[in-house]
Amino acid sequence: DWKGCRLPTEAEWEYACRAGTSSPFCTGDNLTTDQANYNGKEPYNGASPGKALGKTQPVGTYAPNAFGLYDMHGNVSEWVNDWYSDSYPTGAQNNPKGPDTGKERIRRGGSWYDPAARCRSAFRLRVAPDRVDRIIGFRLVTDK
Repeated sequence: DWKGCRLPTEAEWEYACRAGTSSPFCTGDNLTTDQANYNGKEPYNGASPGKALGKTQPVGTYAPNAFGLYDMHGNVSEWVNDWYSDSYPTGAQNNPKGPDTGKERIRRGGSWYDPAARCRSAFRLRVAPDRVDRIIGFRLVTDK
C-alpha cells in the first residue's frame, strides 16, 4: 500500500503470464533454459534437459513475453494476493478472486530451483504467508 500498488490477483497474474497464449508457457508447449531460469535438470513433458544455474539471474537476462513482462516463468516464484481455496472455479470466469481469508497464500511462476512443470502459466502452489525463502518474490500492480 505504501507504494500505491498491490499484489496481483491470481487471475491477473495468469493473464499477464500467458500474454495472449493458451499453451502451458507463453513460449508454447515447452520451456527451455534459454527462455527462463529454472531447474533445467527437470524439463517439462519429455523435453531435453538444460542448465540448472542454482540462483537468480538479473531481470532482462531472458526475453520478455508478448506483453513485455520479464521472468513470468522462473527466476523467482511470485506471491499473488489470493488466499488458497480447495474449490478452484472450473467454468468460464472473468477475473475471479479467491476467498477473503485463509491460512495459505498462492505463489505462481516457479523459480530457479523448481522443475519446469512448476513454471507453467496455470501452476499454483499454496504457501504459508509468513514464509520467507530465497525462491519467492513479488510483482506489484498499479490501478492507475
